[in-house]
Amino acid sequence: MVPPKISAQQQRRIEIMLTKWTGKLTWEALVTRVELEVGVKTTRQTLSSYTGINACYKKRKAQLRGATPPLYTKITASEVKLVERIERLEAEIEVLTKNNAEQLRMIERMLANARSIPNLDLEALVHRRPEETLNARPRRVK
Repeated sequence: MVPPKISAQQQRRIEIMLTKWTGKLTWEALVTRVELEVGVKTTRQTLSSYTGINACYKKRKAQLRGATPPLYTKITASEVKLVERIERLEAEIEVLTKNNAEQLRMIERMLANARSIPNLDLEALVHRRPEETLNARPRRVK
């Protein structure tokens, strides 16, 4: 017995079903659901022979696995290096942000402690040091 052909309207309904699919996606589960919702008794081979259904199935399967379409279709070595670099830089940003926040809390704590010391001029604590000024040493001209 030859399985019935799937009309364009039925194919669209199956693709919509795949797009909205939640939970584990298998060809067997799809065949069962197509039979129940669309009313067409078919096989995995028949469904996979339709380009639109097959592409939609692969895309949704990858999305449910956590892969995004560009990542599962074609990845080059340079793209892998770029992804690794991005992940490393994001981790570095996270660490630096944490360190920055800790240093700011330390400075605030030191200033709060300095305010509690009687007769201490806070301006004296924050004025520029001689080694910080530009052109601290004059240049010799020959």
